[in-house]
Amino acid sequence: MRTNEFASAGLPEGEPYHRLGRNSRFRWWTPLLSLLVFGILLVFLWIGILLAITIVAVIGGSGLAPDSMTVGEVAGLAFGLAPTALLIPIVLFVVRVVQWRRVGTLMSVDGRLRWRWLFRCMTAAVVPVGACLVAFLFLVDSLAPGAVPVRETGGAEVFAAAVVVIVLLVPFQAAAEELTVRGLIMQLVGSLGAGPGERRGRSAASRVLRSPGTAVLAGGTLVPVLYAATHPEDPWVTSSLTVMGLGMAWLTWRTGGVEAAIGLHVVSSLVQFLLTAYEGRLSEVGTGAVLGAGLPPAGGTPLGLALTAVQVGAYVLGVTWLAGRGGVRRASARARR
Repeated sequence: MRTNEFASAGLPEGEPYHRLGRNSRFRWWTPLLSLLVFGILLVFLWIGILLAITIVAVIGGSGLAPDSMTVGEVAGLAFGLAPTALLIPIVLFVVRVVQWRRVGTLMSVDGRLRWRWLFRCMTAAVVPVGACLVAFLFLVDSLAPGAVPVRETGGAEVFAAAVVVIVLLVPFQAAAEELTVRGLIMQLVGSLGAGPGERRGRSAASRVLRSPGTAVLAGGTLVPVLYAATHPEDPWVTSSLTVMGLGMAWLTWRTGGVEAAIGLHVVSSLVQFLLTAYEGRLSEVGTGAVLGAGLPPAGGTPLGLALTAVQVGAYVLGVTWLAGRGGVRRASARARR
């Protein structure tokens, strides 16, 4: 039968999340082609964003010279969030068209986004995020003075407009980061090792490549490594990003999907961006990975690292308990014989 020759690959049977990319359509060149297409689309995305910024700046009365182009703070906030949010269609395109598999296999071992589980994770994230925010407000003056320079907010209208942009874009921005790093990257790395029943599947290299530790390490350290390469002067931020990344990568494997990582990232980023807008620091949105990483406030200080460790640790323990109690699937189902 050739009727299903061009059908997309479904879920491989009985596999953990990081191995869902190694299916019937997988070939040795699939990860390389995926990264190539992702990179090309990323370049076009940035070109489009730069063009949009130029148009907005010119309409606002700025010149075309790079030094003279300016946009308002709220527009700058939107342009700071939009590029990351737009990674969602790029990642889904790579999964569906390049890897020729269902986009649901990027979401979870159930082959779909588990909405109820996602909302439970977001609810669970409120407690550690709220506790760290309260601790930050009490401790920042004594342990990290000057970490939050407060400026004028620009008035109620600017703050209200910023809140609208944050509420509309931050959930997509946070979800895009997790789908890219904890989703696409972890599954690309997890797909490299041959399975036990495949040729060379019993080799040491295959066992290492298909182990969850390798995928978790890749998904947890990619952002910190990139940040450290561009910001070597911020070791505290790099350490915080590493704690956050490894915690969310492990939780993605443990719960069989990206929902848990998205839950903490969305809640923490909403709190941090709203606090940033309230303190009049919207210009910091485009300065690096810190604001978009879901870290607690004061990320570039020892206090920020301590808060990140507490927040991530408490969330991981809570969600792991909820997943065990709720019977959240950790591996794809096996076909009934």
